[in-house]
Amino acid sequence: MKKTAIANQKGGVAKTGTVLGLCSACSTKGLGVLVVDLDPQANLTSGLGVSLDNATGAVTANDLLLQYREGTALDAVIETPWPGVDLIPATLDLANRDLDGANDVMFRLRAAFDGCDLSKYAAVLFDCPPSVGRLMIGALIAADQVVYVTDATKDGLLGINNIQRSSSLVKKNLNPALEVAKIVITKRENNNEQNFREDEIRDVYGDLVARTVIPKRAAWNDAHGMSKPIHTMAGNKGALTLSVAFTDLLDELPIVEKSHR
Repeated sequence: MKKTAIANQKGGVAKTGTVLGLCSACSTKGLGVLVVDLDPQANLTSGLGVSLDNATGAVTANDLLLQYREGTALDAVIETPWPGVDLIPATLDLANRDLDGANDVMFRLRAAFDGCDLSKYAAVLFDCPPSVGRLMIGALIAADQVVYVTDATKDGLLGINNIQRSSSLVKKNLNPALEVAKIVITKRENNNEQNFREDEIRDVYGDLVARTVIPKRAAWNDAHGMSKPIHTMAGNKGALTLSVAFTDLLDELPIVEKSHR
């Protein structure tokens, strides 16, 4: 079972929205997916319709990472309102793990997944925080591969350069098995600046850039606000466009085990 980190050090690139879109596509296809919210802002958790009231008594990502314990990840898994989508939720206190001075903190996520039976899931996704800290590095150590998410802007290209350096260091020193799966361009608008920037990204990174591009549509925020899968937003033209894009992206990215396809 491949574990995929979805990452960028730059905020505002729709990283969490991309994870939600992929979850929606998995749910529509009847594929089970486990997502781990590693961002203390917990936008993925709320986007999946999970709140503290709904998850009373649940073990959170912060609880999971409080200490080094092998094989405990499934203890923190809860069901979400989205069919087939399970979650290890985040809360604001997860920010404490970035400040945790213990030597083993960055290895706790990998340890938590060691030996876990993940066969019921077609994919496991880590939603990383938009910063370089122990939470993001821990996700890269635990992951088999990483997908970079970016917008088609000058800052987006710089963000890819930065996260690439971080993941290269992790691969060299901490997780030799880590691979870069794809770069995904999101929030794409049809204007001269973004046309130029997309061409620039493709010129630099070539086939590493996914063919599928996720366009900017208001339906993205609408779905997140209602905590609904984008594929269920019937009668919304923008949602239909996004649904097709995320289904295509799921088919293109190497995140689903072949046995589940």
